[in-house]
Amino acid sequence: MASGADRISDLPDDVIHHVLSLLPSRDAVRTCALARRWRDLWRSVPAVRVAGDRGWASFDALARFVDSLLRLRRGGAALDACDFDLRFDGAFPGEELQGDTWIRRALRRQVRALRFAVSTHPRVPIPLSDSPLVSHSLTTLELRGVQGNDQVLDFSSCPSLVDLKMKDCYVGGLEMWSPSLKHLSMTYCVFYCDYRTRMDFPSLVTFKFNTNTGRTPLLETMPSLATAAVRLDHFCHDRCANGWYDDCGDAGCKGCHDYYRPDEYDCVFLEGLTEATDLTLLAYSKVYLFNRDLKWCSTFSKLKTLFLNAWFVAPDLSALAWFLQHTPLLERLFLRVSKVPKNLVGMDGSFNQLEQPFAASHLQIVEIYCREVDGIILKILKVLNANGVPLEKISIRCSGCELSMNTHASYYAVLLILCVLVSTPRINKTKAVHGSKYVFDGTDIVSLALKGSQFSTYVGVSGAFADLTLRQY
Repeated sequence: MASGADRISDLPDDVIHHVLSLLPSRDAVRTCALARRWRDLWRSVPAVRVAGDRGWASFDALARFVDSLLRLRRGGAALDACDFDLRFDGAFPGEELQGDTWIRRALRRQVRALRFAVSTHPRVPIPLSDSPLVSHSLTTLELRGVQGNDQVLDFSSCPSLVDLKMKDCYVGGLEMWSPSLKHLSMTYCVFYCDYRTRMDFPSLVTFKFNTNTGRTPLLETMPSLATAAVRLDHFCHDRCANGWYDDCGDAGCKGCHDYYRPDEYDCVFLEGLTEATDLTLLAYSKVYLFNRDLKWCSTFSKLKTLFLNAWFVAPDLSALAWFLQHTPLLERLFLRVSKVPKNLVGMDGSFNQLEQPFAASHLQIVEIYCREVDGIILKILKVLNANGVPLEKISIRCSGCELSMNTHASYYAVLLILCVLVSTPRINKTKAVHGSKYVFDGTDIVSLALKGSQFSTYVGVSGAFADLTLRQY
């Protein structure tokens, strides 16, 4: 092989374009100095990747580079991806709509996947102009650190858009709409405090709504929805200042006073999720949105997997009973239990109750996660029992242990055993001593065996017995 032979330049253009698309665009452009063959290859690279502002003499230098990069691209060259990752130690140094200009230029270049992320300190979103985003090629859009508006949030002018992610964005609109969107993720976004944004995505398949601020949006029906994961924490404004789950009637409570603005409606959020097959609903215990919605919500006719955290406990476990009675195909139920504030006030009236609960007909497993077996766990077991859930389908994961039940006795017998466990600070510290005897309502409970990491308890109740196994995991 001749010394110094240029083998790379002999590669096909497609291969070279692929290699260059993996580099930051600044480095890809620099390859134009390698040889005459490379002079214009950067103009057809299928990916644009811009990171800043480190390594640039000034923001103006970065801005001129990006402007030229998008303007000088070869006409007709496919642009598969465009990634802007702009991080600044202070405020955004460019003109107010500089970022908006780059986004729209990338759309005019028929980009398929666009990511525009801006991070400033302090965090202040940069605005987008008050006009729709227009592209027939865009399929994936990720926005971070921008401020939207009603025009931008109407994605109907992007008919191929299927995947949208928004993080650290100020929503800034009363309507979000896309007829084509299939996957939506919103994290750490800010919604209005006094009004609800209406979200209409009839083709949505997966929905992630995590730790957003302001009023929870009003969801329209999503008939294609399969998976939804929702987390409402203390940043959510749907909570009563007086600790009520229903309207407290206090005009000074913004959480209750503005609950139904701008329109009068019943179910705010959950009705839009009723077609899901896999659902996770997590909420800060003082957030009342889910509890209020259940008064008006329809049956979850397709739901097979459900995960709930502590919000379902207060005020009276009626939310758990509601789901057991309104999920005919439910197969897997996961409950994470924690302490809830004692000053919460219950709701007037109750949820719609069905005469014949049907959850147990398909339910295969119920897993309860807790720190200790206490009175709340006993109440949960009673609710499960009242709705026809067999004991052998229930396991309790507590403080590094798993408590499973295989019983020929009644629920009452098992509750007696758990009442003994409640008397211990932590279930994994429970000790079984031969001949130990506890008396509860006149019934003897005798701990019989301790074998390695397995603890078995047998209870005599009218000749029946219950077998509970405690396993370390």
